[in-house]
Amino acid sequence: MAQRKNSTKETMMSTETDNLKDRCKDFITYYDTIEKQPFSKDMLKTFRACGLTGWMIPASYGGQEKTARDMILAGETLMISCENLGIVLSWVIHEIVTTWFIYGFGTDQQRQTYIPQLVEGQLLGSVAISEPDVGPHPKLLKTFANANEHGFCLNGEKTYLTNGPIADVYIVIAISEIKDNRKHYSAYIVTDENKGFSRTSSLTFPFVQTSPHGGIIMKNCQVSDTHLLGESNTAYEKMVKPFREIEDTLMMGPIIGGMHCQLNRTIDHINQFQLSLNNELLTLLGNLKTHIITSRVIALEAAKLLDQQNQSEKRLALLLGFRHWAESFQNYFERLWSQLSIKNEQVSRLTNDLCGIGKVAMKIMLTKQMNMGKKSLLKGK
Repeated sequence: MAQRKNSTKETMMSTETDNLKDRCKDFITYYDTIEKQPFSKDMLKTFRACGLTGWMIPASYGGQEKTARDMILAGETLMISCENLGIVLSWVIHEIVTTWFIYGFGTDQQRQTYIPQLVEGQLLGSVAISEPDVGPHPKLLKTFANANEHGFCLNGEKTYLTNGPIADVYIVIAISEIKDNRKHYSAYIVTDENKGFSRTSSLTFPFVQTSPHGGIIMKNCQVSDTHLLGESNTAYEKMVKPFREIEDTLMMGPIIGGMHCQLNRTIDHINQFQLSLNNELLTLLGNLKTHIITSRVIALEAAKLLDQQNQSEKRLALLLGFRHWAESFQNYFERLWSQLSIKNEQVSRLTNDLCGIGKVAMKIMLTKQMNMGKKSLLKGK
């Protein structure tokens, strides 16, 4: 009986995987040079047409009622198909805006107003936390929201926003209260139609250039009280801190997919030129495969904890472990390609994107790792 149940479960998973691969193949057929294509609002509509939006949103809002595990697998499969980390990053952030922020903290009215349009690709989402010169540091942020008779008046500038230059809906984190010399933050839904809102010039990053990044300026930007998202004065603790871990978890899929692309391109080159590998090169190749398999195990376990809304030390350890494995993979990959003397523009671009996004995430992760070390000392183990 147990074997029959396992067999049925494996068949269902295999069918879902094949269905996902077909959807990703359908997506890339819309673009001749998908690996170089920049993310756009039209592309978001293509994502929707291929059934790749609203992953973790209930069917009542037009979503697919999937899990974090499903989205990680979708990100991996999509990345293998398109080899374009920038567009997958933009897609992940849009899905997080839809699921984590608006569905997770929105009122019924906010959900009804925004989620169906976000799922359908009619609206594109972005998260506005970081500010010029200070990044996302909560003690240094300056954007302020003052309550008034019409709702809230926002003043400040945000930068480094994924989808910033082309988004319609922004989740803006702003100071809403200063008490005992401590800043407290609230989240606001701001759209490009709000008076006093404007975008800055697009930013050019040294990596993931196919994901549009930019900033916004709010100068006496008035929003109604219905634009307050979640509970006042709690946004940084309840929304922003978990958001970082959610983003890191869901991006595991695309990163593993990128590692797959690097390995596949390597094997194609070896076969094409009929290269003979010595034991050292075979070991390096085996290390790449081992890293991919191990990284997926870590990712799926982290996804399970995310689905359970488990914010334990174990989940943080998995995120840290994944980053170390991803960095180690790139070190082995660089050594292998150097010894094989391979040069490939697309792989170089992909590697640059993976290493670049890894360095950004690692800066935050090292701080968390240091804090984990402090806690271990306090616990005495």
